[in-house]
This record gives sequence, structure tokens and C-alpha cells, in this order.
Amino acid sequence: MKNKIIIFLSFVLLSTSCLKEDPPFLSDENLFTTDEGIKTAVNGIYSSIAGFNYYSSDLMQLVDFHSGMLQSTRAQDQNAIAALNPLPNDTFVENVWKASYQAINRSNETIMGIAKFQEDPSETALNELGQAHFIRALVYFNLVRLYGDVPLRTDKLNIENLDAPRVEKDSVYQLIISDLKLAETNLFDKSVQNIGRPGKQAANMLLAKVYVTLAGNESGSEYWAMAKEEALKVYGHYQLVSDYNTLWHEGTRNNNAESIFEIQYNQANSGNVIRLHTPSNAFVGQSWGRVLLNPEVIDQHMGQYPNDPRFEATVMYNYIKYNSDGTENGEQKIYPMVARTSKSKAFPFVGKFWIWDPKTPTPYSDANLTVMRYSELLIMLAEITNEIDGPAAAEPYINEVLTRARNSEGGDGIQPENITGLSQDEFRMRIMREYQYELLGEGGEWFRNRRRGLEYFTTQVVNVHNDRVALDGNQGFDVTYDDAEKAMLLPIPLTEINTNLQIGSDDQNPGY
Repeated sequence: MKNKIIIFLSFVLLSTSCLKEDPPFLSDENLFTTDEGIKTAVNGIYSSIAGFNYYSSDLMQLVDFHSGMLQSTRAQDQNAIAALNPLPNDTFVENVWKASYQAINRSNETIMGIAKFQEDPSETALNELGQAHFIRALVYFNLVRLYGDVPLRTDKLNIENLDAPRVEKDSVYQLIISDLKLAETNLFDKSVQNIGRPGKQAANMLLAKVYVTLAGNESGSEYWAMAKEEALKVYGHYQLVSDYNTLWHEGTRNNNAESIFEIQYNQANSGNVIRLHTPSNAFVGQSWGRVLLNPEVIDQHMGQYPNDPRFEATVMYNYIKYNSDGTENGEQKIYPMVARTSKSKAFPFVGKFWIWDPKTPTPYSDANLTVMRYSELLIMLAEITNEIDGPAAAEPYINEVLTRARNSEGGDGIQPENITGLSQDEFRMRIMREYQYELLGEGGEWFRNRRRGLEYFTTQVVNVHNDRVALDGNQGFDVTYDDAEKAMLLPIPLTEINTNLQIGSDDQNPGY
């Protein structure tokens, strides 16, 4: 009998290895008896989404490489996840799932702890509770879009709930919507919220994105009106910074007037994002330089707005190389400055997360990661309004974004011109490109590319990329996308299938 108990306990430890934290997240529930203790717990939730396996590195690589618009310098990534063909045991697939449920479990413990120990919570405690609901909603929103049906966990992890089945997406979205409404109720207004924390308008912004996602490609969906109601609660509470370039410069990029929600990195986490985007030969320190832009997205932007200053801020295609001793080592020219004749010249880097001081010995900086900003709200309002009231009513929102762009440093005050005179169908397609021109490389491509369904993803992303590859003759440095339907979701991680008794191989997503 004793041996059977030992075997069972060993199995339990194995089966919870992807969820259980060691040491535990909270070792003392008395933390929830004071406002300061509650803040400590909520800070722990933030640290989980700012960590290496989530917004600091792995989530960004996952959604970039599998987006259909970006590429990797690493062959192992290029031939698998960046070819829209990841395996269920892919590092990013596994790590993002694990980090997601770590953040969810921490949120659950915090929400339950506040309810247990706070009969009459203070405004501060309620604000922290709102943040816990906000983060849980954000993480579940990412999960359900990436993996489809997922386990729905709302309780503290214990021996009774170790295993959980995948549930229908509708149930997950119900929790997300409920969480965001609670967040709106409890969060401080952004005007008085602590710097770096989401105000109630951030909950409105995220809820608007949820409703837009649920509307999909259905013009008559009731969710468009629901999205507009939430988006209008955000409109006017933030403002565009006057110069697009300052969104990416030291001293002006963090917690500015345009930021709705951003991850407050420490230097190590910030360094990971910088390393993902800056190659080692661009400065004297060590870096990765993994994230690259596909040529078709370059062609689209240049073709639409040839003099757009946002292009120069977004695309790094020409820089000075440096040796480790600080001496210059020539110039690196990449597409579109030169022809695509080799992989080293075929894919430009994302310039938004770049090391601006080439003499710095480390990639560490002050840079945060902005998850939602006001220009996205304006573009989204334009998209929503076009569906409800037509393009003429939608134009003012997108033209706010374009006006800022053409008047930014490096612009000519002419390009990009305001949008006018498009039909509803033309505006609908154009606005999806406007997201791209404004937000490219900021982590949203995966979600936007699939939000309007398989046909849109196939015709506007997969086929466009494959046509561009064919144009170059695929000289061995590019990949062709094969199965668009399969790539609409990621695989359920192999670890989850092997350890969760309520999820088996038959529950895997189609094609994997």
C-alpha cells in the first residue's frame, strides 16, 4: 500500500510540473490582511507576465515568428514555427502555455485571498483587485486566441483540480468579459492611477478588442456596437504624442501620453526584448538579433506610403557594424536598400526595439513594452465605425493617426495623406493595413492576421507571402507557408497532453 502511495504522489508531482510553482507563489495568506500585502501579491502577478517566458521573450517570439509577417535568424525557428509549422513540443508553444497558467494561478490566488480576508476592502485594495482581474483577462484573451479551447481555471491550484479539460471558447470569453467589467468597476481612473498600472480605461480598451475579435468578419454582428461603446469610453482620455519617432527613443518611450498599458520591465527583461531585435554587430555588446520582417510587409508599406516617416522608425535596413572593441566595421545594408541575394540581406530588422548607443557594452536599457496604445484605439474606432455607420463617419479617427504620422520628424507634411472616398469594403481592407503600418513589430500581428477568419488570413497574409517568395524564386533563404487552416491556431503543448489526465492526444488542434 505504501508503495502505491509513493507512486501516486510521484505521479501528482509529475502531472503538475507545468503548473505548480516551487516555492509556492504565496506562502502566507495573511498577506491579504493589509493593502501593502495585497500590492505585493499583485506585483507578483505582474512579474509573471513580465518574465522571460512571457512578454520578456517567449511570447514575443511565438507571436512574431508564427504571425505570417515576420521571420527568424535561427534555422530551427525558421523551418518550424516561422514556417507556420511548429511542433507541440516547440519551446515557445510550451513556455507560453506554462507562463500563462502561472499568471492565471497567481491572479486566482490573489482574487480569492482578497475576498477571504477583506470584508470591507479599501479603495486601494479594490484597485489592486481590479488589476488582478485585468491581468487574468488579458492572459486568457491571449490564450484563447492562440490555442482555441483551453482549460478554464479560476480556483487556487490544489490536489482536487490538478487536471482540467479544454472548455469551449465561449466560456473562456464569458470569464474574460466578466473580469474586464469587474476591472472597470474597481480600477482607479487613469488620471489618478499609479504610473505604470492600468486605469479603468485600459479595461475598456481591452474589452473593446475582445468584442472586435468576437465580431470577426461578420458585418452585422452585435459585437461591433458593443465594441464601440467600450472604445468611446477610452476616446479622449489619452493623446497621440506629437512625433511618432519619440515612441521608440530613450527618455520618451515609457509611460507617455499615448500609453494605455505597458509592461514595466526591469533592466534584464528589457534587455531580452532589445536582444531579440538588435544584432550583435550593431553595437559592441552581445545580442541575438532574431526578429526579422518579411519582404512583403516592406513592399506594402512602401507602396502605400513611400514617404511615411513611420517606415524609417519601424524598419532597420541600414546600420553601422561594430567590433567588440568599439571600432567600426563597415556598413550593413539590407532589403529594401539592396537586393535579396542572401539571408543576411533578405530580411530587415524591427527598428522600434533597437540599441541606439552602439558603444554600450550591454543590451540593458530603460525600455518597457507597450501592449496597448492610443493610436491602436483610434484605428480600431475607425474599423468599428465603418462597420456600423460607414466610411465617412470612420475617416476622422484614422486621419488623426495619419496626421500625426506625416507631421513627425522626417515627414514631409504630405504623406501619408488622409483617407477619404473609399467604399465600405475598401475601407475595411485598408484599415487592416493601417494597423500594420502603425503597429508593425509590436506583437499584435498574429492576432490581427487571424481575427477576420481563415479566408482573410489565407488571401491577405499566406498567399501574399508565398507570391513574394515566388517572385524572388525562393533562393534558399525564405520559407513557403503551406497550411493556412492549421496555422489559425497553435498546437496544445505536448507536456499538457502528457500530464493533464483530462486532455489527450485526441484533443489536439487540427493538423498537429
